Amino acid sequence: MMKGEQQKILHKGSNDKVNAFITLLYSQNRIKFNTSKTRNSNDFINHLKSIKRYVLKRNVRRFILVIDNASFHVSKKTKQFIEKQSDDWLTVLFLPTRAPFLNIVETKVNRNLKKDICANYNYETEYNLLCTVRRYLRCFGCWPKI
Repeated sequence: MMKGEQQKILHKGSNDKVNAFITLLYSQNRIKFNTSKTRNSNDFINHLKSIKRYVLKRNVRRFILVIDNASFHVSKKTKQFIEKQSDDWLTVLFLPTRAPFLNIVETKVNRNLKKDICANYNYETEYNLLCTVRRYLRCFGCWPKI
């Protein structure tokens, strides 16, 4: 493009979104993620359940989850789920409010995902976007120098 010009991209007029719940697993140097159309407590609890299956399958004694204060992280429903984990496999630590620079998922994964996959791209369907996001996150499994 010439300086000062911008390419016009035709689109259908709606912003379909894909939400990804991402957890970095330090000991395995991997990412565990779930995608959904919505971003609410039920979706986050489903993500926690998939983490629980992953942890129990690998005989991990304790899993420490560090999360920010997003509304679905601190909702009553999520807190009740966390409290019901009677087998004590989970410890939750909350980051301070308004400190996204402390959240490594935000600084390393989400920023790169948005830059490499979402910014300045037009996907024909939401399914194409979803497949691209999943493929990217699977390849991002071993992250560089966190």
